Amino acid sequence: MKLSLREQYWNLSILGLVIILTVWRSNQLPVFGSYEIKTIILGIIPIALLAMGQSLIIIGGGINLAIGAEAILINCITAKYSEGSDFATSLRWALLGIVISVIVGAVTGWIISKSGIADIVVTLATSFVLIGFALFIQPGPGGGVNLDFAKYFIGGEDSYLAPLFVLFLPILLIWLPLQKSRLGISFYAIGSSKDAAFLSGVNVARTRVSLYAVGGLFAGLCGVSLTAITQAASPFAVISNTATLNSVAAAVLGGVALAGGVGGLFGPALASLVLYYIPTIMLGYGIDPAYSQIIQGALTILVVLVGGLLRARGKR
Repeated sequence: MKLSLREQYWNLSILGLVIILTVWRSNQLPVFGSYEIKTIILGIIPIALLAMGQSLIIIGGGINLAIGAEAILINCITAKYSEGSDFATSLRWALLGIVISVIVGAVTGWIISKSGIADIVVTLATSFVLIGFALFIQPGPGGGVNLDFAKYFIGGEDSYLAPLFVLFLPILLIWLPLQKSRLGISFYAIGSSKDAAFLSGVNVARTRVSLYAVGGLFAGLCGVSLTAITQAASPFAVISNTATLNSVAAAVLGGVALAGGVGGLFGPALASLVLYYIPTIMLGYGIDPAYSQIIQGALTILVVLVGGLLRARGKR
């Protein structure tokens, strides 16, 4: 499936904004080299992965308010049981954590399909349960991971290649093949119109379960990356809530229509950089980064407004 003209323009626009903000940020620093680039990439990997998972679910006509809690749960599981372990043990717990996240996502999709309850209600309730499990597993900040395992995520001292691979490999290995597959097309179909998709032979209930399962895959990757990058876990609800809201903001800024059926994952990955740069640039000027929420909110509203106008114009 080729990118639509609208999506190409949107991605190019986001890329242009990222370039402007990168130049702006580089001028604030006395030195801007490999180490600084690595720091930036490591700073956006978790939110970018979470934004990809959220974007996929929104494309399919849903929304997952538990996706941040899923990532925090996997972060707590992997950090708790990988502390002081060897490479093989850390790898096994990372893979198990991803599998658990996929199962959690699939069960969430199944509950939504069978109950008929709105996605926003089911996933909000699920987030409370998942944070409860996270607190039970890891009552407070702590944990760890094998350093050799972590190096596959954080790379060498001045090398940003490993973090760059971690950021873009999910797009290359998961999204691009999925987008061209029958399942990926079904995601777009149920996001555009469940009734039309059903009449076209799409099993809506099964597709929704798969949709949330793949979203859980990205949440699991986010949780594992958090463990590798921070080498610890923090099981607090405020972190999951912030991550979830940022994932929605990145999805919207990345060109994913909240109505469903429109968008991709490359734009949200770039939009994660925008969300990262806003508070860091403000901090460089001595402005409280808390005010960045105002800018992020205004940007999100503006993008939703523009997207809605373009959508309405396209229908006419």
